[in-house]
Amino acid sequence: VSPALASRVRNIGRGFAVTAAAGTAAGLAAFGYGLWEKNQFVLRQETLPILPAGHAPFRVLHLSDIHFVPGQDTKAKWLESLASLEPDLVVNTGDNLSHVKAVEPLLKALRPLLEFPGVFVPGSNDYFAPTFKNPA
Repeated sequence: VSPALASRVRNIGRGFAVTAAAGTAAGLAAFGYGLWEKNQFVLRQETLPILPAGHAPFRVLHLSDIHFVPGQDTKAKWLESLASLEPDLVVNTGDNLSHVKAVEPLLKALRPLLEFPGVFVPGSNDYFAPTFKNPA
């Protein structure tokens, strides 16, 4: 084997090793971010000046795209805690489920919110169970 060919093979091997290491690092970083991000729930508060001056505030809690699956205990506790906001109206605009066995634990998590007036508009995942659809 000529020295030029041997050098070329070594360079290809190094390039492969660097690419594999970078791909592995990126995959581990994405996996770690996914573990962290899945429990970073957001409660955003907005004030809309639409009521007449001096009128008592009217607080609306809007829930959407919960995509609940069994075993999301942290998410369930967070959902239960939303009742402490004491909203005047709860609006749930659907896509609550992402697994057929999520119905019971999700209902348990949302039960405290049933103490308040509310409306529900089902999303595509809320009729029976989520189903995969071919986008083509």
